[in-house]
This record gives sequence, C-alpha cells and structure tokens, in this order.
Amino acid sequence: MTSITITPLSDALGAEVTGIDAANLGDDDFETLRDAFHEHLVLAVRDQNLTPAQQTAFSRRFGEIQYHINSEYKMVDQPEVLILSTEIKDGKNVGVPDAGSDWHSDHAYVDQPTAYTILQSVIVPKVGGDTEWTSMAAAYEALGGDMKERLQGLTGIHSFNRARNARMTRPTRHKDEAAYFAERSPPDAFHPIVRTHPVTGRKALFISPRFTIGIRDMDDAEAQPLLDELFTHIGDQKFVYHHQWRMGDLMMWDNRATLHLACGGVVAPEVRRMHRTTIMGEIPV
Repeated sequence: MTSITITPLSDALGAEVTGIDAANLGDDDFETLRDAFHEHLVLAVRDQNLTPAQQTAFSRRFGEIQYHINSEYKMVDQPEVLILSTEIKDGKNVGVPDAGSDWHSDHAYVDQPTAYTILQSVIVPKVGGDTEWTSMAAAYEALGGDMKERLQGLTGIHSFNRARNARMTRPTRHKDEAAYFAERSPPDAFHPIVRTHPVTGRKALFISPRFTIGIRDMDDAEAQPLLDELFTHIGDQKFVYHHQWRMGDLMMWDNRATLHLACGGVVAPEVRRMHRTTIMGEIPV
C-alpha cells in the first residue's frame, strides 16, 4: 500500500491526490481513491503519464466505458479514448478542438449519462486551457426551501442538438451547424432536475446551459426563466474550483454532481492535447 495524500482544493469541491501510480494501483489504494472521489467530486491526481491503454484499463475499474458521439475523434488504435486537441495536421483537426466550452455534464443528452470522466494531460500550453468545475450538490443545498419544493418532481429535457438551444449563440466551427447536429443527435433525454447520487445519497441539480433545453410539461414562458435563474445560481464562484493544468495531471470528476467548463484561451502556436475516457452511469433518479 502506497502513501496517498489527499488535500482539498476548495471549500465546495476538488482535492489534489499525490503518492499513487494509477497504472499500478492496488485494491486498497483504489478503494481509498474511489472514496475520495465521491467525497470531493473532482480529483487532481498529480504526476501521472498513462498511455491510452493504461488509461483505458484504469477507467474500466470504475465501470463500463462510454463512447462519445464524435466518433471521428476516437483514437484509432484505442477507441475508448477521445482526443481533445487544438492541433491541426494536414489541414484537419487532430481531436475535438472546442470541447466543453459551455457548462455541462458529459453525455447528459442520453438516457444513461456519464458517471465519471477521466482526462489525462498530454500537452499543456503555457497560457490558457484551464478548466472549471462547479458543485451541483453544493448549489442545490444552497437553494431556499421554496425553490427546492418547486423543483421536486420536475423533469429536464436534454438535447445534444446545439441548434435547438437558444442559449448557444456563439458560432462553432461547423459550416452548417443545424445539419451537423441534426445528423448526430440522439432522441431527447429526460432527467429529474434534482437527482440523488447513487453512492452517497446526496442530492444535486442535474441541468446545464449546454444540454438542458426545457422542462417537460411546462411552457417555455415559465420554464426558461426558471432555468435562467438556476444557471445563474450554479455559476456562483463559491461553488466553483478553477484548475490550471500541469503536465502529468490526471483529472477525474463525477458528472452526477458537477458541471465543468473549458476556459479556452489557447493561442497558436501553443497546443493543448488531452486524452479522455468516460464511464457509463445509471439512469438518474
């Protein structure tokens, strides 16, 4: 058993983990890591350099791999790994160049959204490329009693189709955005706006500006102002951890109780490259 050190990174969420080798982690250390994961929701595991195969094997210890909808950016010889990169080779993007630029949780637009995401730093720019996480559990707990009562029993409508989301006004790299997303988007998913974590029992908001486009059985005249109020609330800095990447960082987060946001700001010729794996979760309740 190694000497694991776990140090909180903010009051709301996040902890730094040192003293482990994720590629060669014994069962006792894995249980310690998983317990810390559920407690802190976001872990910055320092000094890791996992190969794609090692990252995949480590990810499988948490559950079944979930494949991303962007199949063109899966690693050819390790398709469990999605490449996130600002690199361009032969005039083409090497990986997803603009992933996560709005608050979201991964794969919230399918019936069984992602439980855990694991992101290995491969190339870290000198400037830019930071990531933020917000605790949806802390955000829920900070709501007043009247709002909590109002949200009980409400169901959010989630869609990958960015063209259907009036909040998504920033241009993307796609020439025909409507056609791009219509071709790739699965049917809408419906999830409770307040979900209960299956391990800890902690309640959390389960909505995001990127994927939540409405509330089932509620007119937009009522639903959209309610969502706007909640989206403003979850962005409060008291719920947020801001991460500046280092080489060797392996970031892990629990999508069932967090949102994350890519801060951008990487300017060529600087490059940012990350390797991502995602682990399938449960149907939210």
